[in-house]
Amino acid sequence: MLELEVVDLSSGQLLGTDEPGEICVRSPTTMIGYANNSAATSSMIDAEGWVHTGDYGYYDSQGLIYLTDRIKDLIKATSSFQVQPSELEDLLLQHPHVAEAVVIGVCQDDFEEMPRAFVVLEPEAPVQPEVLQRFVNDRVPDFKQLTGGVWVVEEIPKNSTGKPMKRQLKAGQVTQLASCC
Repeated sequence: MLELEVVDLSSGQLLGTDEPGEICVRSPTTMIGYANNSAATSSMIDAEGWVHTGDYGYYDSQGLIYLTDRIKDLIKATSSFQVQPSELEDLLLQHPHVAEAVVIGVCQDDFEEMPRAFVVLEPEAPVQPEVLQRFVNDRVPDFKQLTGGVWVVEEIPKNSTGKPMKRQLKAGQVTQLASCC
């Protein structure tokens, strides 16, 4: 039998229906650990045998599971709040001139990050980065705002499976057409 629970990232407390947190699983068939690496094992599997998947998500009242992000991709906006990049990406994609969007965290100081958006516009779209930033910022609380700015780029670098290469974006390895803030 496979068991699943969702826990709060900060406290480790068990969460309920529609409350997002880390997805954890336990089963007789899950891994028992990493060979010759007890540190890696203890960081992934807790004392009760729950495997911390690194996935961020929730389950609904019907028991359906929704994976919304990877924990390593969450933006640490403040010591109290984290931002799901996918939430901001979904907002940007609602704008009629945005073809693609990726949001990452850029360092603000040692402990906090600012959300920055990289967008590819629809062909010949007459929109400025400031307009896109305002479009998102008007719809989210202060800690989720695109304080890291908006970069309009020719293309989002992707790996062979089509997944955005966020490390390249963080390193600035992208052709920037326009930016704001």
